[in-house]
Amino acid sequence: MSSAVGTRTSTDVLELAVEQALASVRPAALGDPVDGARHAEEALRDALRDTGPVDDGNMALRYALACAEAAREHLQYGEIQEARTLLTAARGQLVLAHERV
Repeated sequence: MSSAVGTRTSTDVLELAVEQALASVRPAALGDPVDGARHAEEALRDALRDTGPVDDGNMALRYALACAEAAREHLQYGEIQEARTLLTAARGQLVLAHERV
């Protein structure tokens, strides 16, 4: 593990997963919507598991986590449009979360 990877924050981990999930479910990438949803769900599941403790004062990160978790649940049922909406909301919250760090 490189030192750059070791210093990633919870916000960084979640942000990467959200971007990967959004890329997997964007309309141009949906040759196989089920496969795209599965990849996106896996990326989110892993990030949510790997996200460390969250600062109680960083409400934007807490909201981003909630949006990502809800998006993951929608992806489990193949509800791609709903997941996209929640992932976009999570991305917006992550921008605010970075400002708090």
